[in-house]
Amino acid sequence: MSSEISERVHHAVDAAAEPAVDPRRRFELLEDCRGIVVSGLERVVSEALDKLSDEMVARAMGESRRVNQQVLLEAVSVVRRHRRDIETRFRRSFVEVLERRMFNRGGEAQPAADAELALVDETMEEERIALERLARRTRNRLDPDQVLGMRARLAVLLDREWFDENDHPASPEEVFDALRAAIDALAPAIEVRAALLQAFEPHISAGLNNVYSRVNQRLRSNRILPTIKPRVVGSTESRPHAVNERLPAAAPVTGPVPAGEAAAHPAAGREGAFESLMQQIAAGQPSARRSAARMLIDPSTFAMADLPIPSAEPPLIEALNALQSMPQAATGGAAMAGLLDEARRKGSALDQVTIEIVSLVFDYIYADRLIPDPVKQQLLRLQVVAMKAALIDRSFFARRQHPMRRLIDRVSEAATDPDADVGPQSPMVAGVAGLVDWIIEHFESDLSIFDEAVRRLELLMEEEAGRRAARLEEITRQAERLEALSQAQEAASAEIALRIDPVTPVFVREFLYRWWSRALAQVRIDAADPDVAWANGLRAAETLIWSVAPKSPEEIGRLAAVLPKLIGGLMKGLAPLGMQAEERERFFNELLQWHTRAVREAKSAVAGATQPAPAMQHTDADPLTRTQPATAPAATPVGGVGDAADGTGDARPPGQGELRVDALQRGDLIELDEGSVRRVFRLAWIGPTRKLFVLTRYPDAGRSFTRGELAHLFEAGHARLAVADSALDRAIEAVAQPEAP
Repeated sequence: MSSEISERVHHAVDAAAEPAVDPRRRFELLEDCRGIVVSGLERVVSEALDKLSDEMVARAMGESRRVNQQVLLEAVSVVRRHRRDIETRFRRSFVEVLERRMFNRGGEAQPAADAELALVDETMEEERIALERLARRTRNRLDPDQVLGMRARLAVLLDREWFDENDHPASPEEVFDALRAAIDALAPAIEVRAALLQAFEPHISAGLNNVYSRVNQRLRSNRILPTIKPRVVGSTESRPHAVNERLPAAAPVTGPVPAGEAAAHPAAGREGAFESLMQQIAAGQPSARRSAARMLIDPSTFAMADLPIPSAEPPLIEALNALQSMPQAATGGAAMAGLLDEARRKGSALDQVTIEIVSLVFDYIYADRLIPDPVKQQLLRLQVVAMKAALIDRSFFARRQHPMRRLIDRVSEAATDPDADVGPQSPMVAGVAGLVDWIIEHFESDLSIFDEAVRRLELLMEEEAGRRAARLEEITRQAERLEALSQAQEAASAEIALRIDPVTPVFVREFLYRWWSRALAQVRIDAADPDVAWANGLRAAETLIWSVAPKSPEEIGRLAAVLPKLIGGLMKGLAPLGMQAEERERFFNELLQWHTRAVREAKSAVAGATQPAPAMQHTDADPLTRTQPATAPAATPVGGVGDAADGTGDARPPGQGELRVDALQRGDLIELDEGSVRRVFRLAWIGPTRKLFVLTRYPDAGRSFTRGELAHLFEAGHARLAVADSALDRAIEAVAQPEAP
């Protein structure tokens, strides 16, 4: 291996600052941490089990598909029948994992397990992927500082160099693996296991932060890395004679190295390796510059203490101070090109790389179509400020908690909120512009100014939230009404299906399902006395169905008597629905012709027939006599839920679009294709039965979609979940990509 700086980090504690822990005390602290983690996660699982039954029952009640309902109810049954077994099995499984990680017990079995991985079937592979997805979701919700503390402090305590993010004791991966082992035999169906693990996820995510915090607090109080500062060490295989070798792109190093072995290397050797990398950058070797850039972007570089990275050259900082106060610094172009030239002359090789990365990052921000232009213009004004901040604390690219990065992330997050007013003259953009003015005027070298800027931005966001609260409240009210109408329409369709006769003509069925179900839903929600109005509406439907059934001569008089009231009631019920006049006239004309024929047939039957001629005996060529068995609704209710009235829909397996819709959560960002434009909306409301979804985006009113409509958009590729990472994350990730060969 060449003498490049290894991408691994080492966290040996400075003996002068932090006294060594004697073996007995080390063992006591490990036992303390083990107890905190085990008892803490036992409590998390126990409290989750207290709530899972009610939560999954509520989800089952809201499921439209019987298959999904059955899976959730089976999961509820597993929790209720095997709660104590789940707790016991989880503790046993997790303790085994924890002791293997902390005390290296059971490590010999890993090769066998790896060999077995080649034999797993597709179902097991899907389950593994699902576990990784749950662990990743939990990891994204954890406090990165608490996770870093766990990885660093436990590694010091265990006298090892490092824990990977997904490999430390009590990592989300191990927690979910222990949960899976706990329920494996209790819930043999993979769908039931998946439902249980998914139900556990929000509880695990919320509880792990507290467990990590308690472990870190215990270790800090015992002088185990009370503060964590960055440190980089050279590879243990670095050789002085390899200085002139061409540096390859940085790559991860495999295999743990004991802390004592790494500490045995003299500091001069590490600094020499680092200086060698800087010399090769200055010599213009592209591979060395890429290695340095990736080193600055890699979070593990800055994970530990005493990184010997030199400070920025004072002449460069002075040049940036002068440029910061110049208006043209925010315009880019020649000013930025001049800045890079200044950096090459006055800055070190590492300074040059740092400034170049900042420039590239801001280029990506400029090209980011998700950030509104008015806010983007304000962010670009901070480019020189960001260069200074990255030179003062070079972890800018690697740590989301860097003060300047937190500010940019928060501004981007607020600006890309679909519900935010980000017009050029909006209060929010004006507030961000004022905040940028204040930063440019006051920032010199104290990074805490960005913490104050974030605080001021939060106040601005609170004001913005207050301005849009009334709008969102109205959208929610409308959505709740629409959901209530949808449920009432489903109930109306079910009542109509019970009353339709086998000989009811198609045109009447279509009218009842399409229009009269909506009229019934309206009175169920809006009428002063909904029960009476509902009953009257159903009687009108019954009368209409009777009026088009075959008639005996004795019934003609009754038909003539009820028709005026029937027609008047139907017209009144249709009035608020917005039925087109042409369609309404066509229906009533067809109804009149049907009644006229029924009267004529009844009269002709008096002479020689005791039974009326049924409508089914007319020829199919006559459109007035179309009939069909009433085994199912003829049409989906308009304005209701697309698949709600179709009882057969539950029998078929859900498609990919439906699966994606079923996984949506309130607050998700959804990108829709609107012709040649893609726009991001927030999922502001989900109906209790998950059959109606409302998306919002300022200044539009809320857009409502049935489950079927939204599933179709996902299936066709016209809808997708919007990226949840920040603009800065996307930019840095793009910069970190290796160059194409």
